[in-house]
Amino acid sequence: MKRVLLILLAVLLAVLAFVIGRFLYVQRFIVYSDGDAHLDYNQKLSPTGKTAQTPDPDAYPFDTVVETAAPADGEAAAVPAVHGYWITTSMLAKSVDDVRAALAAADDYDAVIVDVKSVYGNFYYSTKLSGASVATDGVDAAAIDALIAELTAKQGLTVIARVPAFSDSNYALAHQPDGLPLSNGALWTDENGCYWLNPYSNDVQGYLSSIGIELSKLGFDEVLFDNFYFPESDRIVWSLQDVTTQAAVADAAKNIAADLAGYGIRVDFGSSDPAVAAYAGRIAVATDDASAVDGLVSSMADALQTPASQIVFLTNSRDTRFSAGCVFRPLIEQSE
Repeated sequence: MKRVLLILLAVLLAVLAFVIGRFLYVQRFIVYSDGDAHLDYNQKLSPTGKTAQTPDPDAYPFDTVVETAAPADGEAAAVPAVHGYWITTSMLAKSVDDVRAALAAADDYDAVIVDVKSVYGNFYYSTKLSGASVATDGVDAAAIDALIAELTAKQGLTVIARVPAFSDSNYALAHQPDGLPLSNGALWTDENGCYWLNPYSNDVQGYLSSIGIELSKLGFDEVLFDNFYFPESDRIVWSLQDVTTQAAVADAAKNIAADLAGYGIRVDFGSSDPAVAAYAGRIAVATDDASAVDGLVSSMADALQTPASQIVFLTNSRDTRFSAGCVFRPLIEQSE
């Protein structure tokens, strides 16, 4: 009887050890949602020593890319000099037909810049990005889609999409940890009442890369991420002691440029920082002050190979000093 009991005890311990081992193995595949739990053996598990930093694919999906080193000096493709007109959101909201008529009446341009997103985060085309908002208030997104298709189909015309980068109230409200906080926990706003994003956030950088990828598929030749700087305000709480705000913006430029390297779209930044310009196809500055041109060109001498074709001025001015770079003026002056 003792021998039988010992055998039964051994079998029981073996079964118990198997059950515990099995539980420890399968618990990694347990997925909890809406008060329910189920096993998913197809999910990709990250090593416990490091948390994956990729953006949520359900929020703003974009293809996974491998960061590559910046091209060595002399390897970058030549950036052609261009000049033309700037089509703003107010022009698109007022009348796409007026935009077409103004373009048809002009014959002195080889490039256009098209605003495709407002500073508040509303898109001016039929974006497919999950969670993104298309502009309303009389904005005809379908007509803008058709205009974009017409422009990108024109031979010899460089079409540049302008995207306000870190100025985006919609994204900040939906992802408040990625906004710029005040000491009381609220989000900082600029003079327009617009929220800004943290440039050092992996999710913010991924969001901007996903926009660039979508624009490349729409046929745009270049994407200009404008407002590509950290706002100057003593009220913003910057908690990263080992990373300056300038370094955070440069990090965003580096990673976004690497993300979009294989998509056939040139990446431009709205910045006067040489550290950002080092990763840009072009840099863009909106100003009517022609006296600042020489200083800007001089500061970019080491960061840009050909400042005359890589510096873009968005201006209303007719001052000839702006011809030191590529000049874009509003297509319909009355709209601004």
